[in-house]
Parts: sequence; C-alpha cells; structure tokens
Amino acid sequence: MRTTWTLLLAALLLGPLALPSGQGADPSDDLHPLFNGKDLTGWVNVNCAPETFTVRDNMIVTTGIPSGLLRTEKQYENFIIELEWKHLTRGGNSGLFVYADPLPGVGSPYTRGVEVQILDIDYQKSPNWTGHGDLFSVQGASLVPDRPHPKGWQRCLPSEERCKGAGQWNHYRVEANNGVIKLAVNGKVVSGVSKVTPRKGYLCLEAEGAECHFRNIRLKELPSTNPKPSEVGQEAVGFHSLFTGLDLRGWKQDPGHKGHW
Repeated sequence: MRTTWTLLLAALLLGPLALPSGQGADPSDDLHPLFNGKDLTGWVNVNCAPETFTVRDNMIVTTGIPSGLLRTEKQYENFIIELEWKHLTRGGNSGLFVYADPLPGVGSPYTRGVEVQILDIDYQKSPNWTGHGDLFSVQGASLVPDRPHPKGWQRCLPSEERCKGAGQWNHYRVEANNGVIKLAVNGKVVSGVSKVTPRKGYLCLEAEGAECHFRNIRLKELPSTNPKPSEVGQEAVGFHSLFTGLDLRGWKQDPGHKGHW
C-alpha cells in the first residue's frame, strides 16, 4: 500500500512536467496586440482614401479600393506576427507585406517588400500561384524560396492547401528571423523563404480590389541580428498622399476648368 501511495504522489507531483509536447501553456501568449481594436493608432494610411481602411467590431476592414497599403508606424526586423483574416467574396484579394518601404514604387500602388498572399482559395487555379499562402518578392525585394518555383520566380508556393473559403476566418502565423520567413496557415507551416533583402522594414495590410477583414493582430519582437544598412528598408520621412485614388478631395478646380478633371 505504501508503494502505491508513493507512486500516486509522484505522479501528481510530476504530472505537469510530463505533458506531451504541444500541450500546456499557449506558446503565443507572449505576443502583444499590434492593433488596439478601436482605431488605427500605430498605423499609417500610405496611399488610399480615408475610408479604404477603417475599424469596425474589433477588426481592421479594407474596402479594397483603391489599391494600396496601410503600414505600421514602426519598422520591424525579427518578429513573430499572428493575425486572422477573412474575405467576404469569392476571389477576394489582399495581403500582408513584410519589410516594406514607406512609399510605393514608381508606377505601382505597392512598396518594395515580401508579400504574404491573402487570396481567396477559389481564385483562378494556376500552377504559378495559389490562394493559400504564397510568399513572394515585390518591387525589387529579393529572396530564395524553400522550393523552386515552376518558372523560377522568387515565389514559394505552399506545400498544401489549408485555407478556408470566403466568409470564413483563417489564421496566419509569420515568423521572420535573420532573413528567413516561415508562414503557418491554420496551424501548419506551409511556406518559407530565405536570404531576404531587405530584412527590416514596415508591416503593411493591403487593399487590392475586395473587402477583407483582419482581427487579432499580435506581434512579438525577437532579438536583432544586426542587418547591414543595405538590408534595411527606407525610413519614413514625412511624405503623405495628396490624392485619395477615388475623387478630387483636397483639390480645387479653376472655374473655367470644371468638368475637365
């Protein structure tokens, strides 16, 4: 009997230490909100109309029109970011930009950086892109995909399809560290890239033609790995957009030229 009680006591004392891997404390508990759920404090509208990105019901909502970006006020180097997103319509398109510059490239609504694709799964099936977790370079950023692209593009296609369709929430976890980015879609890593340049910059949410909702945006910064100046995105120096992309708000037409613009 004494042996039985001794074993039982040992099991009770050691039980919390013997949980199977993956159980116990949530490893994401040390991530902190990047969005306060009330307004866009900490975020900057790069090149869109004021109504393109708004806050509703603890979500950042983009109308998708015009195409453009909402970026963080701060640059980030090494980090883990988690967010949930949902498209409202079939074929909806959006994205999360990592290591972005503060201003779009010439002739484009988008900045240099790495895009984490947020595209409805039912959008045009193609061997060259998917709707469930591509990572790819934009506007002059460079990277090496974990798996070679069929056409040699700087784009990693996901190893499997895990996204839910329009009207359903999806979860992304992006870990970026020392020029390596890994994307987990709904709980499993499916995409990765390395040798990313730049490897420090702004984070952006993308407007690209369709309404998309974002919530539970949380981030944890990781220790710096001291990027070279050439590996750091441009710093914001106070430029802001003079054109909404939708109408002539902020502009005045001379009386003799009304209707010409």
